[in-house]
Amino acid sequence: MKVLQVIKPGEIAVTNKEIGKLKAGEVIVDIKRVGICGSDIHIFKGSNPFTVYPRVIGHEMTGLIAEIAPDVQGVRAGDGVVIDPVLNCGVCDACRRGHPNVCGSLKVMGVHADGGFASQMIVPSANVYKVPETMSWNKAVLVEPFSIGANICDRTGVEKGDRVLVLGSGVIGNAALMTAKMLGAEVIVCDIDDAKLEKAKELGADHTINSIELDLQEEVFRLTKGEGVTVVIDAACVPALFQSLLECAAPGGRIGVLGFSKDFSEINQFEITRKELSIVGSRLNNRRFPQVIRWFEDGLLEPEKLINSVHSFADAERVLREIASTGVNSGKTIIRLD
Repeated sequence: MKVLQVIKPGEIAVTNKEIGKLKAGEVIVDIKRVGICGSDIHIFKGSNPFTVYPRVIGHEMTGLIAEIAPDVQGVRAGDGVVIDPVLNCGVCDACRRGHPNVCGSLKVMGVHADGGFASQMIVPSANVYKVPETMSWNKAVLVEPFSIGANICDRTGVEKGDRVLVLGSGVIGNAALMTAKMLGAEVIVCDIDDAKLEKAKELGADHTINSIELDLQEEVFRLTKGEGVTVVIDAACVPALFQSLLECAAPGGRIGVLGFSKDFSEINQFEITRKELSIVGSRLNNRRFPQVIRWFEDGLLEPEKLINSVHSFADAERVLREIASTGVNSGKTIIRLD
């Protein structure tokens, strides 16, 4: 099979690689689309601490089942599927309590294990979910990023009537924005890039704030008539900003954090206790794929609005290098393998 590997930081190569033998409980998937994520760029640049090189990147992938092991049930050759990249042990305390996304021996395809920049993949059948025949590959490949939006909205309990502040208007911030809007919330999006904020408006943001030009807290309280927001979703992940998020939250508010920075945030416990705030982390998706597929199928979300461009596999190396040079924007870049 043909794969695109990051050999080491800054070095990419398209090579041929043996696919290996199909084992019990596994399926072979012909990959049709793979999305480029910021984490792929971090791996290319050498700034992802979890990666061991060389690595076939890509954790947003969809395709057609080519072959199944004899014991596999529920899917068959010819089914269109999306692949949940999260690999968990199933037996540790976190897995037993329904949190496979924080498994003690967790691995993510495309990060800790080889991923979807490949013509074919062998994956556990438990990690594939059928998609309707009517769903395009371009739409199906967006299930994974929207599963991140679904998880953070679930963790923070977003519901109709909530006032939500989304900090950061990249792909994940925008997926959270669109999910929160679908759930009936009013959404404010904050970023420092006017182009990203314009994109957020196109995707349904009720208000936008450029925090370089305006004071974030003042604007939040102006827009909420002095009450603050009931939910904060931190998709910008800048530790120095965390205290301001506490101050923007309304009493009884919920704050969801997506960042992996090891830098410390200086916070005032007084704000947390005075307002009785809830602060939660959100990692990956915790089996949200079926939920997101239903949302897509029912037309509750229009994920294609996030797509910026689609490129052939032959152009993948060039596209990755360009994104690494110019930065990840607010839309999704997709690589086509069919």
